[in-house]
Amino acid sequence: MMINTQMSPAELQELNYKVDGFNAQIRELNQGSKHTLSEADFMKLLITQLRNQDPTKPLEDKEFINQMTQLTSLKQLNEMINTMQTFSKELAFTRTLGLVNKEVIYERAEGVMARGIVESIRVKNGQTFLNVSGEEVSLEQVSEITAPRE
Repeated sequence: MMINTQMSPAELQELNYKVDGFNAQIRELNQGSKHTLSEADFMKLLITQLRNQDPTKPLEDKEFINQMTQLTSLKQLNEMINTMQTFSKELAFTRTLGLVNKEVIYERAEGVMARGIVESIRVKNGQTFLNVSGEEVSLEQVSEITAPRE
């Protein structure tokens, strides 16, 4: 008895339809993100692979272990990225604390250089800004820092 492992055109069309739908869901979930796979996405892919595998050629142990290792690595990498992003934001804020009451020279949006005293620091959307004479100035705009003139 021979088992037919070929997909009919109708089955292939149905599978393509499901894959397109799944890809659309992933794209929708990733809008506004960094377009990376999350742990949940990886698990969905793995489960889909297990469900749709050829019964005459089951997933080998080595492949399964390799994929689980990749999942673990992905999870650890995501945790490390989140930790580094938090650390980076905190470091930027801490670094700017020493600028309060200092004089800075910075470039305005129109390309004109300006000078002013840093009055306060503000974090907005995860970025640190200096309040210089009522203007919001990013660290990238600052070209020089000096002690205030008396």
